[in-house]
Amino acid sequence: MSNYWSEFIKRLDLTPEGVWLVYLAGAILIPFSLFLRKNLTWREWYTTFGVVGFLAWLGNIIFFYQFDFLDSGKPSIGSIPDTIMFAIAPACISVIYCNYYISSKSKWVLATIFTVGSLSAEYLLVNVGFLIQKGWEIWYSIPFYLIMYFLFLPWHIKFIKDKN
Repeated sequence: MSNYWSEFIKRLDLTPEGVWLVYLAGAILIPFSLFLRKNLTWREWYTTFGVVGFLAWLGNIIFFYQFDFLDSGKPSIGSIPDTIMFAIAPACISVIYCNYYISSKSKWVLATIFTVGSLSAEYLLVNVGFLIQKGWEIWYSIPFYLIMYFLFLPWHIKFIKDKN
């Protein structure tokens, strides 16, 4: 029985190299996205968090496991740091973006700031050793961030606001 629990704890992969940055980001982003809801209702928050969390996890499955472009931490499936990095952090960032997007007069500047911020976060994760590149360069992520912040999230917020 104790072997089961030691394997279970090992499978959670709580201490890979550079994981401190993932935990720090989660500790900052989760409360910030929860308590900074000035322009989103709870329904809009919930919808945004769920949709983006799902899309981010799907991207993780495709790029990390199907194409094997990157590894995170010790390459294990479904660890706690992976969940924070691939589902919770992108969802929190998107909620924060949508909160500011609604009231922002310069939406292009906001999208550019979030694109540069996301690219910088990815760069830091590679440099602290949490993300291991295997044929992927950080610059390949730029089109994904641009699509997310310039196209998808503005459309998403308009769509969920129109439904209310």
